[in-house]
Amino acid sequence: MQLASRFGHVNQIRRDRPLTREELMQVVPSVFGEDKHTSRSENYTWIPTITVLES
Repeated sequence: MQLASRFGHVNQIRRDRPLTREELMQVVPSVFGEDKHTSRSENYTWIPTITVLES
């Protein structure tokens, strides 16, 4: 039996092009959130992350 010489998660995200919306949904679904978290105050202005990424 051979022991692993390196530990960690292998990055499976492609780097040769921007990720598609579908790929983003799989990797970071929170980007597509539809409202601020309930722990945020009324003073907090929620801006959808996907809006920032697409602009």
